[in-house]
Amino acid sequence: MAKFMLICYVILLFAGVINSEIIAFENCEDSDDSVCEVKEVRVEPCKEAKSKKPCKFKSGTNATIEFDYVCHFDTDKLLNQAYSVTSLLDLPLIGMDRDGCKSAQCPMKSGDTGVYKHQLHISPAFPLLNYNVKWRLWDAHDGKKGCCFTFKIKLVR
Repeated sequence: MAKFMLICYVILLFAGVINSEIIAFENCEDSDDSVCEVKEVRVEPCKEAKSKKPCKFKSGTNATIEFDYVCHFDTDKLLNQAYSVTSLLDLPLIGMDRDGCKSAQCPMKSGDTGVYKHQLHISPAFPLLNYNVKWRLWDAHDGKKGCCFTFKIKLVR
C-alpha cells in the first residue's frame, strides 16, 4: 500500500510540473545574484510562455507561481510579497500572506537549493490590465538578503 501511495504521489508531482510553464523573467534591478540566484520560474496557467508573451490570468481564478533558487545566506524565517510595478512606486498585492515559509523551505542554509511554490488568487477586484509583477522572497531578519524577479501578466475576463 505504501508503495502504491508513493507512486501516486510521484505521478501527481510530475503532473503538476507538466502543467506549469517556464516563463521569461528578469532579475530585479537592485537584486544581487551573489545573495540569491533565481534559476527558473514556472507559472500555471501560462499557455503564452512558449511565445514569451505575458501570462493571461483569468479574473476570479487561481494561479500558481513556482521558482527554483539557490540561497547564499542562512535564515530561519522568510517573507514574501508580490508587487505591481508602476512608474512611481511598487504597489504591494493587498491580502497576500507574507509568511514565505509557507511557500518555501525554512530554515535555509547558505548554498541550499530551494523550491518556492505559492498559489495566488486573482481577485475580480483587480482591474483588467497588463501588469509588470515583482516577486520578492527575503530574510525576515535582514530585508536586504533575498531573491527578486519580475515578469509580465495580463488579467482577462
